[in-house]
Order: sequence, then C-alpha cells, then structure tokens
Amino acid sequence: MMRRTFPLKRITRGFLQRRGKGTVFVLSGGAVRGAAQVGMLRAALEEGIFPDQIVGVSAGALNGLSLASNPTLQQVSVLEEVWKKTAEKSPIRGSLVRNLAAIIRGKPSFDNGERLRELISENIPVQDISQTKIPFHLATTAASSGRQVWWRKGPAVDLLCASAAMPGALPAIELSDGDYHLDGGVVSNIPLRYACSLRPARLVVFDVAAGFLPPEKQTALSIMMTGFRAATAEVTRQEWRDIPEGIEVIHFRLPLDNHGIDDDFREAPQLMNLGYMTAFETLNSLKRNTTRIMN
Repeated sequence: MMRRTFPLKRITRGFLQRRGKGTVFVLSGGAVRGAAQVGMLRAALEEGIFPDQIVGVSAGALNGLSLASNPTLQQVSVLEEVWKKTAEKSPIRGSLVRNLAAIIRGKPSFDNGERLRELISENIPVQDISQTKIPFHLATTAASSGRQVWWRKGPAVDLLCASAAMPGALPAIELSDGDYHLDGGVVSNIPLRYACSLRPARLVVFDVAAGFLPPEKQTALSIMMTGFRAATAEVTRQEWRDIPEGIEVIHFRLPLDNHGIDDDFREAPQLMNLGYMTAFETLNSLKRNTTRIMN
C-alpha cells in the first residue's frame, strides 16, 4: 500500500497539538483488531490531537461513535472497558471454522447477531448517531446494490450492527431505506475518499485493516478470506493515491505481523496495548523529524 504522511517541510512547532483546523479521524474496519484503535486513540488524545469530525466503518464505527459522543480521554477509558468485555465474552458465537460449516449447510449467517446487539445496546452513549458532540459519519453496504451508504442520523444500535455485519458472519440489518445493509468496510475499509469529501485540513487515519499472509502461513481459510479482502485492498490503494495535495495525513497502522488475528476476541487487551505503542512510536518519529527540521 502506498503510504502518505504529511510533508515534513510544512511541519511547524505545535503542529501535533493543532485543534479546530478541520481534523477528521478515519477509523477503519478490522474485526477484533478494532481494539488496537482504542490504544491508538489514547496515544493521539494524550498528544493533544483531537477530532473535529469522525468517519468510521465496521469496528471503527463502534469506536468512532463512542468517541464522537464525548471526544475525551475519559471516553477512551470507557471504550477500553467495552473491549475488555469482548475478551471475556465474544460478541460472535463459536469458532470461525465451525461457523463456516453453518454457512455451508445453508444458513444466511453463522451468528444471529444477538450478542453483538446486546453489547452495543448496553454500551452506546447515544440513541441516534446525530446526537454526538461532533459530527459522526457511518457507512454501511446496501445488500441490493453493493453501494456504500453514508449515514449522519438514524438509530445507533441498528446502524452499528449493520456496519459491523461481515457477510456470512453476521446477519444483514434492515434500515430505514427499506434495504438490508452489511458491513460498511466491504466497499471501502479505510474510507479516505469520503473523508476527503469533508474538505479537512488534516486526516488522522487509524488503520487496523487486515493484511495478507505470506505463502508459508496460508491456509484454506486464509485463502478464502483473501478473496473478500483483495478487491477492498485495491480500492484502498487507489484512495491513498487520490488524497488531494495540501491535506496533511497522520497514519497509524497496526503492524502487518498481526494481520492473521480476525476472530479471537481474547486478544483484545493485547491489541489495545499494541495499538498504543504503535501510535506512540509514530508520534515520536514525527516529533523527531519536526525537531530536526526546526534546527
């Protein structure tokens, strides 16, 4: 993937703490790797980087709505507790292999979505996504057309369940437009193009999207998942290339050696720590470069 970072020649002292200049947080999908975003969010806010708007899909929508309701470190602590709950009780039932067998037997999804709905209902801070303190944008995928649909208002529980409904894993959700909707990351898992349409001065990208396993680690299951991810990966590469000149970008990216983690929610606490360290190291690198240029 082509990575863009903000041009170092334009960094000035206090850049990282700049606020109120059109900063958009972009939160990718990533299943259980969404836990790593919570650690990244903590590192960003501790450094004084706050959002003016938030864009999220799938697991990133869950994290994004929570933060948009109260963009503070206190709310990050709330998110940490939510993800710890998933480590104790997975929001998806059963093992991935056994659940795939359910699909082969003709079921529309291997999980009925009840656990996920319960988790969301118990922990969301607002009833409608329009009630957040800062603008929040959530994407789903319309099942009848494959089109990505963006939402600024609507029932939070239904929209979050829809945005996280990975095809085959969780059931599609009927929304107010009369269509059934699936995971918002199916079309674009790191929605940079939509974020750019908001005309931000800066994008802060919390990238926990899955990568691809090397040949020696491939299994029948991973090869099947590659089919789902390949098209999205190409869209993502194009969206990185299409970011307009003049938009500054901070890119927090989960290390690719963790790309095999998909469904083991017991990994959530470790992923939060990994996300924090990843963002911490990225920010320290930016500050070192800033100091070198200023001197």
